[in-house]
Amino acid sequence: MTHKPSLTRLLILGHALVLAVLTVILALNFPPEIILGLLVLELLVIIIFLRVLLKRRNDQISIVAKRVGEGEQSLRFPDPGWEEFDRSGRDLNRMLDRLDSTIGHLAVHREELRLVLSSIEDVLWSQSYEGALEWVNEPFRELFGAYDPLLKQYYWEVIRDPSLLDCIRNSDSAGVKQSQDIQLLGHSYILSISRNDSTKRKVFILNNIDAIQEAAQMKKDFIVNLAHELRTPLTAVKGYTEAMQEDPGGEHSRYLRIIQSHTERLIHLIIDLEQLIRLESVSELVTRDISLDAFFANLKLILEPELAEKGLYLRIVPESGMSRLVCDPYKFEQVFINLVQNSLRYTESGGVTIRVRAAEETVNIEVSDTGRGIEEQYLPRIFERFYVADPSRNRSQSGTGLGLAIVKHIVLLHHGTISVTSSVGEGTTFRLGIPLQHLEVLTEHDQ
Repeated sequence: MTHKPSLTRLLILGHALVLAVLTVILALNFPPEIILGLLVLELLVIIIFLRVLLKRRNDQISIVAKRVGEGEQSLRFPDPGWEEFDRSGRDLNRMLDRLDSTIGHLAVHREELRLVLSSIEDVLWSQSYEGALEWVNEPFRELFGAYDPLLKQYYWEVIRDPSLLDCIRNSDSAGVKQSQDIQLLGHSYILSISRNDSTKRKVFILNNIDAIQEAAQMKKDFIVNLAHELRTPLTAVKGYTEAMQEDPGGEHSRYLRIIQSHTERLIHLIIDLEQLIRLESVSELVTRDISLDAFFANLKLILEPELAEKGLYLRIVPESGMSRLVCDPYKFEQVFINLVQNSLRYTESGGVTIRVRAAEETVNIEVSDTGRGIEEQYLPRIFERFYVADPSRNRSQSGTGLGLAIVKHIVLLHHGTISVTSSVGEGTTFRLGIPLQHLEVLTEHDQ
């Protein structure tokens, strides 16, 4: 290990040299003035030497500290060259290493926080206790167009909604954390507020709950519709049973047929509900390779009585060369049965056409009818349970109201999509798209 020069040793040697010179001068009987002058000169040399040395070291520390403060965290203090300053130099550089590491970790966490905040779709902002906006995210800027990042703005200069302004003002007298429902620009939100007294900041989050309220409304509608579906046939059964009891010896064949019809309706309703519940709990399909010709021939056989009763046609138009596919045949069959039966209920002339073709990444299926069609306002909710697109329709002529909900669940189990278009008086078309990675298409060439 190389030993560095020692300031202490240098001063001791210097003093020893001066003492030696003084001894010689004293031995030669020099005047006291010369001896005093030499002592003063020694003191001045030592002071000047120490001042120059310390100033140089102080300048080095100041320069490095300033540049580090300006963002050059990689800088380190140079080797002082003196043993007495070596330890302090190492300590300072060790401190800079730890500072550099800490700043690096903080930069990583800050970037992670920035990514998290930028990915939040909820409206988020912070403001001072005085009301000055400190930070906002992109959804805030989209919702409140008056915000200008180049200006220092207060929340009341950007936010104009009276109810939201009242909530912000009232947050001064509330607790550290609070939340409340609010209506803003036709949407429903939950406003969450957090206060931090140490930084004198408030953080606000507007969480859009339209989907939650829509789901809650759908649940309420489902319960109401289910109660209605059960109450109607049960009331009829009860009424005709009481009529038969009042006239025990009368002709009751008509009453019995009506009771039987409503009982069958209840049974179908319960069966569809059970099937829908099973579909919602199923996570996997039982798939196998099937022949399209055999599949559609069996489908026609099943639907033939209903087609013949109404005098309608069922045309199946598969893509040329497409003869086989891999799917869950029983569930897939239920899709076509439900869609065709749904079309037959509202089709008086013409019929139903099924088209199947393979695209680049999906199998596209269309089920089109020549029926009365559905008004556009009803289409977004057509796959809801028990939803009736036309309130004037008689439920006894429109099934249990669960068929399209069952269809949607089966399509989702196949990782597919389903949509509907319709023109009043011209007919309705349901379009299904099933990804090829989940529904393998085989051609005659593959056999």
